[in-house]
Amino acid sequence: MLKLTGQPVSRGIAVGTAMVLRASDLRATLDLFTAYEARHREHLGFVAVCRDIALGEALWRAGAGVSAMVAESPALPEGGAIGVPALVGVPQLLLNVRDGDIVIVDANRGVLIVDPDMRLMTQYQRQEMHPSGKRYVLGLTHETARTLDDHPIRTIAVSEHWQSAVQSLEAGADGAFLDAYASEQCLLNPAALHALLQGASGKSLLLELPVLPDEAIWRAIAESTLQSVITFVLPSLHEREVKAFWDNLQQAQASLEEEQGAQLFQDTLLAGWTPPSSLPEVPDIASIRALYLREVQVRSWFEAQWLQQVENLTLFAQTHLLASGIVMGEESEWILPLAIGAGFNELLLPPHCVARIKEMIPYLTHEACRQLVHSLQTSPDVSSNRRKARRFAQRLKRQMQIE
Repeated sequence: MLKLTGQPVSRGIAVGTAMVLRASDLRATLDLFTAYEARHREHLGFVAVCRDIALGEALWRAGAGVSAMVAESPALPEGGAIGVPALVGVPQLLLNVRDGDIVIVDANRGVLIVDPDMRLMTQYQRQEMHPSGKRYVLGLTHETARTLDDHPIRTIAVSEHWQSAVQSLEAGADGAFLDAYASEQCLLNPAALHALLQGASGKSLLLELPVLPDEAIWRAIAESTLQSVITFVLPSLHEREVKAFWDNLQQAQASLEEEQGAQLFQDTLLAGWTPPSSLPEVPDIASIRALYLREVQVRSWFEAQWLQQVENLTLFAQTHLLASGIVMGEESEWILPLAIGAGFNELLLPPHCVARIKEMIPYLTHEACRQLVHSLQTSPDVSSNRRKARRFAQRLKRQMQIE
C-alpha cells in the first residue's frame, strides 16, 4: 500500500481501477479508454491517471465513465468545475501507479492510496462517497475477505433456491451452497441451472448430492459438468461414497458421449460432510477439496473438548485438502472469531449475514482468534468460556465503531 498526496480541485471520494493516460490528444485517449474498458469489464469505475489534468478532464467531459482523476502536474483545470473527485500535483504519480492498480482518491484530504489493504477498504466503504466511486466500492465486496494477518476467509451463502443463490453471488458472496432438495430442483431445470452457472462464474458453486439420485438426476449432473467446475457435497468422503459418485457420474457422461459425440467435461470437485469427533478416512484423490461440518448448537463452541476436536479436523484438512468449512446460523457474528481461530477457511452463512461477516473479517487477526480458541480449550467451564467469547466480540464491535 502506498499513500501519495496532492492538491484537491474537486472534493469527494472515489475508488476504482487506475487507467494511465499517456496519449496526448482526446481522440487517441477515447480510443484508449474504449479498449481498456473492454479488457476490464468486471470493474465498475475507472480513475484517470495522467500527467496533466486537462487530459482527464477532456475524457470526463466527453462522457467517458471516469469516477475520478489524478494528475502529476500542479496545473489546475481550465474548464471550470469538475464533477468527480480530482487531485493535481501528485509527485512521481506515473512512476508509482500502473494500469489496473486499485486506487482510492480521497479528494477531501488530498490523498491518493494505491493498492489499499482490505481493512482500509472496509473503512472507506462506510463513508459517504461520490456516486460513481460508491458503485465500485460495492464491486470490491466481491474480493475474498482477509484477516489483518492476511488469512483468506471465504464466505459461502447457504441458499434455499437458485434465485437467492444468484442474488447472493451478485451481492459479493464467494460462493453459493444449495442443499439436496434445492440442488435437485435446479439440476432438473435447465434454465435455472444455466442462470446459476452464469452467476457463479469465477466463484464457488456447491451442490449437495440429492438423496438417492435417479437416472435423470445423474444425467443432469453430467450435463452440468459440461458447463462449469462444480463442487458436489457428498454425505461423507469415505471411499465407498466417493467411488459410488464417480461410477455413476462416469456412466452418465459416457451415455452423453454416446448420444451426442465427443464431449469436453469440466473438472468435478468433491466435498463431504463429517462429524468432528474422529478424523475421516479420505481417499487420496486430487479432486477432493473440502470437508464441511453441519451447524451445531451455540453451546458447543464453548466446550473445550469439541473445540479441540474441531481444531484437529481443520489441521487434518489443511494437510490433506484445500479447505474446511462449517455452517453458521444467526449467531454467526459473535461466533466468527471462534470459527477463524479453530482453523476454518470457509464459512457457510445465511445470505443476509454475508456482507456483515465480510466487513468484520479485516478487523480480526488469525493469531488473536487462535489464542482465544486455545484459552477456551484449557477451561472446562462453559459459562466462563461464553463470557470470554462475548467480551472478545464486544471489543471487536467497539473497534469497528471507532474506526
